[in-house]
Amino acid sequence: IRNHDEVLLLKRSDKSKNPGKWDLPGGHLDKGETIQEALVREILEETKLEVETGEILGTTEFSKKERQFKDEKRGLRYLAYYKSGEVKLDKKEHQDFVWLKIGEALEKFSEKDGFENEKREAVLKAKKILEMKNAENAWRRAVADLENYKKRVAQNNEDFKKYCLEGYILGLLPVLDNFDLALQHVPKGKENDGWLIGIMHIRKQLEDFLIENGVSVMEVKLGDRFDENIHEAIETSAETAKETSKVSAVLKRGYKMGEKIIRPAMVKL
Repeated sequence: IRNHDEVLLLKRSDKSKNPGKWDLPGGHLDKGETIQEALVREILEETKLEVETGEILGTTEFSKKERQFKDEKRGLRYLAYYKSGEVKLDKKEHQDFVWLKIGEALEKFSEKDGFENEKREAVLKAKKILEMKNAENAWRRAVADLENYKKRVAQNNEDFKKYCLEGYILGLLPVLDNFDLALQHVPKGKENDGWLIGIMHIRKQLEDFLIENGVSVMEVKLGDRFDENIHEAIETSAETAKETSKVSAVLKRGYKMGEKIIRPAMVKL
């Protein structure tokens, strides 16, 4: 039974078979039980612990001297993982218990004693499986960390591109402002002149470029209540506070890139 980085060892009762020797929890398969059901039941009966069954460690052959029952010839060893409970022993079978790290647990078993050596071999197999699982988990974490790193780098690159593009676009907006200002002062009768149509075409090209890069004009209407999040007051009446003022004129249009405001609308209150 493994609990974090420790395993459970039991010490045989002086009145039991193999007295005073170190043991592992286990038991017999009852008729109609699956191996996993028997393992969970036996551990609960023997230690009062609830466990979850894990990997199979292998089979073991019992000598006649080691058998507790005549028909007990071989057994299966499994890893089991602690879920809950506190160890409570049946003193007839076991007199003591310890939770030890695997290296310390191996030192408890005698290699020369057949009963204890079989338990030692089971713990050795468990050690190898757990080391492989730890290595696999470390590899998976490394792969996940690498993927997360790639995503962060890609996001940082994307953010950097947006930052550079935003600065470039902010540099173009005054040019568009000047186009708009110039078009407000077209002499009468010149509305259909070729030079004006050419200027309008250039302005349209600039506007299309902004649209292609996710830039849009914020709609601001005369009479809108002043909002410091989207408006910047260039002129205001001394008699009225900004918070209660309304837009009386739009001096420069406001723009946003996606949902981010890159330039508030410059207004008169």
